[in-house]
Amino acid sequence: MISSNQTRQLLDIDKILKFYSKHVRSEIGRKYVENIKPLSNIEMLREGQALYREFERYIDIKGDFPWDDRMVLVNDFLDEGKSRGILFGEELLPFRYLLGLTVRIKELSFDLAREGYERVAQRAREFADFGEEVVSLSVLDDDGRLYDSASSKLAEIRGNLAAAKRQARAIGQKILSDQSLTSKLQDQVITLRNDRYVVLVKKESAPSFPGVFVDYSSSGNSVYMEPNALVAINNKIAMLREDERQEERRILQKLTEMLLAREKAILRAQDLIGQFDLLWGIYYFLQSHDWILPEIEQKGGFYLTCARHPLLGPQAVPIDVHCGRNFRALVITGPNTGGKTVALKTVGLCVYLAWCGLPIPAKEGSRIGQFSHLEADIGDEQSIEQNLSTFSGHVKRIIEMLEIADEASLFLIDELGAGTDPDEGAALGIAILETFLKHNSLVLATTHHNPIKRYALTTPNVETASVDFDPETLLPKYKLLLGVPGRSNALLIAKRLGMPESVLEIAERELKTRDTSMEELMEKLQTKLSMLEEKERELAKETAKINAMRKELERQLAAIEMKREHIMAEAEKKAKDIIKEAQESAKLLLKELRKTSSLREAHKRFAKHKKRTDKILDDVEQRELARIERKSSILEGKLPKVGDEVVILGTNATGIIERIDDETATVQSGPMRLEVSLRRLRVLEETSEQKEKPTVKISVEKPKNVPSTLIIRGMRVNEAIPTVETYLDKAFRAGYKEVTIVHGHGEGILRQEVHELCKRLPYIEEFRLGGPGEGGHGVTIVRFVDKGSS
Repeated sequence: MISSNQTRQLLDIDKILKFYSKHVRSEIGRKYVENIKPLSNIEMLREGQALYREFERYIDIKGDFPWDDRMVLVNDFLDEGKSRGILFGEELLPFRYLLGLTVRIKELSFDLAREGYERVAQRAREFADFGEEVVSLSVLDDDGRLYDSASSKLAEIRGNLAAAKRQARAIGQKILSDQSLTSKLQDQVITLRNDRYVVLVKKESAPSFPGVFVDYSSSGNSVYMEPNALVAINNKIAMLREDERQEERRILQKLTEMLLAREKAILRAQDLIGQFDLLWGIYYFLQSHDWILPEIEQKGGFYLTCARHPLLGPQAVPIDVHCGRNFRALVITGPNTGGKTVALKTVGLCVYLAWCGLPIPAKEGSRIGQFSHLEADIGDEQSIEQNLSTFSGHVKRIIEMLEIADEASLFLIDELGAGTDPDEGAALGIAILETFLKHNSLVLATTHHNPIKRYALTTPNVETASVDFDPETLLPKYKLLLGVPGRSNALLIAKRLGMPESVLEIAERELKTRDTSMEELMEKLQTKLSMLEEKERELAKETAKINAMRKELERQLAAIEMKREHIMAEAEKKAKDIIKEAQESAKLLLKELRKTSSLREAHKRFAKHKKRTDKILDDVEQRELARIERKSSILEGKLPKVGDEVVILGTNATGIIERIDDETATVQSGPMRLEVSLRRLRVLEETSEQKEKPTVKISVEKPKNVPSTLIIRGMRVNEAIPTVETYLDKAFRAGYKEVTIVHGHGEGILRQEVHELCKRLPYIEEFRLGGPGEGGHGVTIVRFVDKGSS
């Protein structure tokens, strides 16, 4: 969608974007939000929304995303590098932070894709490979100073420099302990002055001191002298310092050239970091704001529910407004300060923000369709430079709109036909609407002209709306009423404000000489609409009560049915128990009768009794079976199939159907395989909560794309150690026997923490510092236990 900078300004978009900027985490994210523009097509818009939904799901489950709080924009540093040819250490640090973060996010893309976050993974894969650059920039410490290991030559120079300084201090100590010079010294210390080792000598002793004057002390009572014995070593130190500066400059120039050679890739990486920062910002913005990501429709138009202008704050009155389905033009009328312009701006900013892929201040159910252009003409537009009046400015703006009008355009025009003769302005306004309709464009316009109101009422494909107004209080309600044109209420407002009756009588007499049916019609329509809205509110309350009563009755009926089922089941169980007890009593009676002479008669009586009780028992079981089968899926018209999860009615057992033969199913229930009638099975269905609830899958498959070396040099301890632990776990499962952790030399804190971690991990057999050719004390070699023996 295309929208001019002028429309962006008229809709206060830059002010609205600050709502999101407060929730991003970096200068990069804020700059990205500041420069955001509407997307070019609906496919990109839908893909952007899908990307956010996936990112949201990732944060909900994982809780975090790789980040570095030290991130800053690098554009100015790149410009400095191009103009000067060199960036100094502290200017190179932002690149180390930026590129280091891109490497971490790109490495995460493998896990993202495997865990089902394919869109986020794809965006992460768009980062260029900066592995070599990150390694090269790791020669800087956190203050931007080059490590000794930045080059072998720098290490040699600094080694020689340290030795020369030790030699200078040793010579200085001899001078301080020389008895012939002690009385001439102001202090017994060796100090640096103008980058040379000197001693502080009493002012009166300076002429006789064997050395060269360097400077006065701050008090002026003593002088700094460079003893003759230190001149040679001071000269050597000065030469070594110059050699050090030259080598440092060479290294920094090389690093600068490396970064400038990849300027486009770096700026693209910065842009991608801005996108990820905005995704994070949107996630937390939606946690604290009642905004939504609207539904996106292929067809043109929009449907906004409870949309509100955020700059009005809590007092903003939500409006429901739509255009594009049943009509292509919406004409909004009503008194000044009633909210007409706010309605236009609310629609405009919602469409603009939605096409930027951002949440909008509306409720669920709001929809935004396909748009090629969004342009607005709102407020007084005067141009002193072009010598344009207010009317001329509006006309020029509308001409620009007509030049780009098509069926996917949306135009917002405030005070259509204003600024000139009312009759001519109304005629021109109608002509403009007619022309936009011929292009099948969408138009929202506000007006006070009655001819335009009549046109809107009588023309197909055009709808009217008005802003509600309370005639008693003279206060606008800021509510948009679709389908009803509004009155200007000029005479009513004038009367309430104290306009003399004589003036009002003249005005009313003048109105009566004209066609007043339009105003009367609007008054009747507004009165009727107010009554209908009151009835609608009453009906909504009654409907809510009826729905609540219906739900309560359904709950009570369900409880009664459950109670009845429970009573029936208990009764049938008792009946079966009584019958079985009777049969057992009969068996005992038969045993007793066997001892008598009438055994044959006893058998005959027992058989007759058992037949009767068996029939009763069979009837009870049939009723129980029928009661159970009433809950089966078959009787509800749903035939169970292989793979369905089912509950076996009459029991608490559940299982999975493995096979179906005619009317019998084989159900695997735990360790048992059961043959069950299909009439005794009920298919389990997931509730909506279960469907929406994200499933957590635990994967123990062998990790892929795990490197044999991990570089954590330059990271903080609390960031590096979790990274190392995760990496070692993946490397062990990937089958490595040995891996390398590059932590750098530094002060040894990071190395010590890595070693402490290695001591705690059970799958690490041993670890050691690197040897010659392996990185020395700047790396740790980790060997894993043999999986075959573990």
